[in-house]
Amino acid sequence: MSDRPGFFIKCWYGIGLVFWKIIFKKLNQVEILGLENRPRREEGSVLLLSNHISSIDPFLIAVTSYTFFSPIRWRAPAKEELFRYPVIRNIISTWGAFPVRRGKGDYEAMNQMVEMLKESVVVIFPEGTRSRDGHLLKGRPGVGKIIWEARPSKIIPVVVEGTNWILPIGKIFPSYGKKTRIYYGSPMDFSSFYPEKPTIEFTQHMVDLVIERLDIMQKEMNFKF
Repeated sequence: MSDRPGFFIKCWYGIGLVFWKIIFKKLNQVEILGLENRPRREEGSVLLLSNHISSIDPFLIAVTSYTFFSPIRWRAPAKEELFRYPVIRNIISTWGAFPVRRGKGDYEAMNQMVEMLKESVVVIFPEGTRSRDGHLLKGRPGVGKIIWEARPSKIIPVVVEGTNWILPIGKIFPSYGKKTRIYYGSPMDFSSFYPEKPTIEFTQHMVDLVIERLDIMQKEMNFKF
């Protein structure tokens, strides 16, 4: 069954996109690096792997690469605690979020992501949680397993900067007058890994390579937290 968004979902995505464009581009500033590496409008089976410093990171990624009335559905995991509140659950789930259990292997969510990557764009944070000082945390081997099983057509590393200034950990309302940057790196090629068996050590090595690439990108952009 196709996972393409229908007309009303596209309209609802558009409302959310307008809201976050106001937050990021009107009340704050955004600079985009690596424009040529962003997913194309009709490009599915794309995995975006980003560092994580604020709960609004997925929305910065959407604002800078998702297009109005895109025929591709976008997905992103969110901590399951957010889904305990009906209003929040209804909003974020219709925007493409789905719950994951943090700190443990959530195989159901992993299988969901593998299935979604057949034709959707999926945003994943390989660290599994937000960094409190901007330094990259160790990646989760489950992300390597998702890559190995899904084998998306494109894997794009992403670095976000400044979202922690707009909405730091522990804050509810976003600030204004801040500057964010987002860097879309050149796609990563994991095809040489696919013939191997996906042991934990092997999938950990795969995600370690992602973290290494994000670290290089942070240095290239002179990342500031």
